[in-house]
Amino acid sequence: MIKVSFMGVGSAFSRKNSTSSILVESGSIKMLVDCGTPVIKSIQDFGLSFKDITHIFVTHLHADHIGGLEFLALECRFHLKHRPKIVSTASLLKRLWNFSLKGGLEYVEATFGDATPQTLNDYFECVSIQAEEWFRISTEDPIQLFAHASDHVLGMESYSLEFSEDPHIKEKTILFTGDTRLDPKLLEHARDNCQHVLHDCQLFDSGENNKFGVHTSYQQLLKLPPEIRQCLWLYHYGDTPLPDAKNDGFLGFIEHHQSFTTS
Repeated sequence: MIKVSFMGVGSAFSRKNSTSSILVESGSIKMLVDCGTPVIKSIQDFGLSFKDITHIFVTHLHADHIGGLEFLALECRFHLKHRPKIVSTASLLKRLWNFSLKGGLEYVEATFGDATPQTLNDYFECVSIQAEEWFRISTEDPIQLFAHASDHVLGMESYSLEFSEDPHIKEKTILFTGDTRLDPKLLEHARDNCQHVLHDCQLFDSGENNKFGVHTSYQQLLKLPPEIRQCLWLYHYGDTPLPDAKNDGFLGFIEHHQSFTTS
C-alpha cells in the first residue's frame, strides 16, 4: 500500500496551510516530495524526525519547494549522522547544487586551513532518474515513480509525479501534479490510470484565460468536462475563502495533513 500525506497544501505565500509538500510512505520508504521552509515543523507535526526520511524528491527549484533543504542537509549530516537519498534527474540535481545549495553548503567548519569544498554527495546519496519512464525506488519495495515533465515556468525543469505499486492497475496508482499549468493530456491519462489525482489549483486567473499564470487556476478547472472534474482533489491554494469545490463537481480541496492510500 502507498500512503500519500499532505504536509502542506498552500501556495508559496500561504500562512495558514503551509506550502505544498507530501510524504509518500510504502514499506520502509518515507519520501518527502519537496522541502519548503516549513518542513521542520511539518516533520514534527507527523511525529517524525529527519532521520526517518529515506528519500527526498525535488520537483523544481522554487524556494517554497526547496527552502528547507539546506537546514535538512546540515541537521542530517552533523547532528543525526544520516544521509538520505535525494532523487531527481541528473540535470535538476546539478542545478539544485550549483544555483541553490552550494552557497551555504560548499564549505563547513573543519580543521583550520582545511578548505576542502563539499558536494551534494557529501550530504545526500544522489539518485538520478530518467524522466518519462518508471523508476523502481527500492529493490525491497514495489513502489515505483514516474516523473512527467510539467509546464510550470517557461525554461524551468519541473515535474509531476505518479506513484504506483503496479502501473497497470488504476487502484494502485496516485498522481501528484506538483506545480503545473493546465495539462489536458495529463488529466486524461490520470482519469484512466490513477485512483487519486491530486492537482495544483490557484484560486484566481492571471490575466484572461490565465494567460500569465504559472499554475492551473480554479476558473480553468471549472471548464473541464464533468468526468475529469469528478476525479480531482485540489491543493496549492491561498489563504482567501475557498469556493464550494464539491458543488462545482470536484472531489474537494485537500486539507492540511489529509492522506490518500492505494487499494
